[in-house]
Amino acid sequence: MKVKFDFSNVSDGFELLPKGEYPCFLFDVNLKETKSGDDMYVLVLKVAEGEHKGRQLFYNLPVMPSTMWKIKETLETFGYEVPKSVTEVDFDDLLGRKCVAVVGHREWQGKEREDVQNLKPYDGDNSSDDEEEPF
Repeated sequence: MKVKFDFSNVSDGFELLPKGEYPCFLFDVNLKETKSGDDMYVLVLKVAEGEHKGRQLFYNLPVMPSTMWKIKETLETFGYEVPKSVTEVDFDDLLGRKCVAVVGHREWQGKEREDVQNLKPYDGDNSSDDEEEPF
């Protein structure tokens, strides 16, 4: 079967997001598995404002005893009060919450890519019921 496609106006991919800090909101959370078989939550962030509004960024939270500090810090960034006990977290309650993503660059599969190095609390209204829907 022969098929004709016109690729003349197809981009070669996204332009690399410059290093810096970007106000974002939590758009989605996906459960994946690390290479070593541990659970890992992948936070999908979307840039909330500025020239790069709508661009997606990814922040990985592997679940291991050595990374619980990072999970705690991340939850607190979104305004979640983390108790000193076993707790159940519903990521759906955090969707739409804002943060600031600190973006750097790293090489991955031979190409320079964005790398969310850290999340910081958003200094502003962090409600998810903004007049302008962030999605």
